[in-house]
Amino acid sequence: MFENVIADMLSVNGVKGVYIVDKEGALIEAESMFSEDDEVYAALIADAFNKASEVLGKISSDEPELVMIDGKKDRVIASKAGDLIFGVVADQKTNYGLLKIEIKKAVEKITAMV
Repeated sequence: MFENVIADMLSVNGVKGVYIVDKEGALIEAESMFSEDDEVYAALIADAFNKASEVLGKISSDEPELVMIDGKKDRVIASKAGDLIFGVVADQKTNYGLLKIEIKKAVEKITAMV
């Protein structure tokens, strides 16, 4: 169902994995270089997004649009996509501005589909 959205995101240089998950962490669709662990990563991405939502909700009664975890080698970005969560794992050297633009496009497409 989301093959084109995933393929577009994977075409961004440095993207290693793309995940579409429900808010409980169940994997809807994914493609990554870590395919044997996709279900585990999907659950972790949903958990990170949900925890950030909880924190932001308590601090400012707002909802996150985008959650980013920066590591030395990789970054994980998760965004709300309607009732789903769209997650991306990318190399730290990947252009962050480009990632944000492409994630926004993907989220708009997913939201229109569900």
